Amino acid sequence: MKTVAIYLAAGTSRRMGTDKRSLLLNGVSLGSLALKNALLSKLDHIFVITRKGDSLHWLSAFFFLNPMSNKWSQVECEQADKGQSRSIQCGLKRALENEADAVIIILADQPFVTTDIINTLIDSYQREHHYSFIAAENQHLPMPPILLSNQCFPVLHQLKGDQGARYVIRESMINTGKMINFQDPLLFYEVDTVEDYTLLLNKFGE
Repeated sequence: MKTVAIYLAAGTSRRMGTDKRSLLLNGVSLGSLALKNALLSKLDHIFVITRKGDSLHWLSAFFFLNPMSNKWSQVECEQADKGQSRSIQCGLKRALENEADAVIIILADQPFVTTDIINTLIDSYQREHHYSFIAAENQHLPMPPILLSNQCFPVLHQLKGDQGARYVIRESMINTGKMINFQDPLLFYEVDTVEDYTLLLNKFGE
């Protein structure tokens, strides 16, 4: 079964006031951290969803070197300003073109998503592909990263505005999937504000 990732990197960083994807943690841009782990995982391909005209200046040279460069591709989403739903749908279109059986939604501002976590989602789906989704669990709720089987694809097409994958699951599919508690509170740490970034630097920075 083919599993691809939709890597959501088309946000405006409005609350940060600057492009948070370019902010550095131990010399690596925040937008690169989860993407690098995705590249090293069992994923078949990663679709990096950006706004139109994004130069990818926030990615390190690592992503443009062979053999890694053929495992990901940029997808410019013309309607990214209309919310996360449009970015997901842009990625889903590419996933369908590539005949993917499942997609994993990964957020570019979750720097602690690891290769092991991604592989655990994939392995679990390979063993139990009757589930409509397999998600990380946070306080009994599904959170990204989330693997969504092709059973969910029609519903993803109906998302609007800033509705994301977790919205689909919580509203209509919560009893059709599986949640995994990864025992890592940092997994759900999102860098949205200057304060978030400062805390990150104080704890993990050089």
